[in-house]
Amino acid sequence: MNEIKNDYIEKALSELIPILGVREFVDHEKLYSLVHSGKLRECIKEIASYLGLPIEVNIYFVSKDYRPNTNDNFQSTHLVKTDEKGRVTGGITAQVSIPSNLPLYGSRGMVNFPISVKVSENCAENAASFISIMAHELSHILLHSLLHREKENEFYTDLTEMIFGFANIMKIGRKVTNTTEQTQQWIFHSTTTTTTQTTTYGYLSDQNFYFALDKIKDFLNKQLSTKDRLLEQLKQFKKQLYRAKKLSFCFIKYLEYLDRNLNKKISKNDGYKISIFHQYGYIDNFESIIRKSEINLENIFKFVENLKNYTQQNIETIQRYETQLKSANRELSNHYFLFQKDVGILRKYVDFFYKLELEHNSLWRLLHPIFLR
Repeated sequence: MNEIKNDYIEKALSELIPILGVREFVDHEKLYSLVHSGKLRECIKEIASYLGLPIEVNIYFVSKDYRPNTNDNFQSTHLVKTDEKGRVTGGITAQVSIPSNLPLYGSRGMVNFPISVKVSENCAENAASFISIMAHELSHILLHSLLHREKENEFYTDLTEMIFGFANIMKIGRKVTNTTEQTQQWIFHSTTTTTTQTTTYGYLSDQNFYFALDKIKDFLNKQLSTKDRLLEQLKQFKKQLYRAKKLSFCFIKYLEYLDRNLNKKISKNDGYKISIFHQYGYIDNFESIIRKSEINLENIFKFVENLKNYTQQNIETIQRYETQLKSANRELSNHYFLFQKDVGILRKYVDFFYKLELEHNSLWRLLHPIFLR
């Protein structure tokens, strides 16, 4: 394994992350389940999906003793088992072809684009290792489809796999050690020979790998904190919006109640204000703000629910939404405060039991999917 300095890793990450972002760690249990149940094609397609590659996977099995050569136009990586003396004893082999007509990343041409994958028949022996090597191979596809200048660089390919959410699986699958014992019986004694075989995956040294893992986790934790902050803002804004909808609903119903009960004794000053409430479009501005707030809330919720990959664009979108929410919440709160006074005037002349029924039993009409989350 080639030794490189961590400065090189840091430089590579600083080049890759602004382009590709960092993805939340993948659901490895789901991938493990697919491998263990023999659904390797589905597993590879799921890995490709995490990498943003909507490709069609054609899988071919080869003997576990198969060794790639340089004449088959395949990009290849090996999980190589070595004994305690460093001698190659076997391993898992996977190869992914890189066609010359590979579409650009993110283009429509990538949808269902056929990619051929060769895997050795023993590939399911270690799920984490198999997933790691396939993610690495498909990362080659990703970098090639981006026309990245380091598309042939194995270190960049390992790091691409890591920032797309496979770092924890790599941590588990990059080294697998198996120990076997063989005992020989003699007349007066026995001899036990212990043999250790280590499966090693990837091009990063342990020092390189854990340095990169720490960098990626630091970046991801920072973005997750920002995401949590945005979710908390959404939660508070949702409460304020619900209160505003309730206030608007009560205003309309109270006004309708007073129109049906004209015998109420109303003070002259309040009567003047209530007459103004009847003016055409009096509540329109407040309801317009509510509708606009609902649309904003729904759009931001959808964005946050689907947010898994923290690209520069997504980070800027989070920041923009935070600013929008602060402004929208301030506008809604100001209008709520003013309108609350109007509702207070009407409420003074509404019977207690009607208010009780209206404010507690009829509010189900206000419920909207965004308030049920």
